[in-house]
Amino acid sequence: ELACAAAVAVPKTRRVGALATAALFVAVFPANVKMAYDWRRRPLPQRATAYGRLPLQMPLVVWALKVAKDASER
Repeated sequence: ELACAAAVAVPKTRRVGALATAALFVAVFPANVKMAYDWRRRPLPQRATAYGRLPLQMPLVVWALKVAKDASER
């Protein structure tokens, strides 16, 4: 995650970093689903955290792809 963030922060590596970030977000989604399933009987704040992560994945992937597209147009 830190390497992706660093790559996105540097204009020269922004496109590749953003693509790597999108891939990372997609790759960790199954783990987040498993975590939500495993935590289904935990106290509400923990369940809310686990379930709340799931709908945030798609906007993060879309954002990363937009950053990659914008970086390639420059």
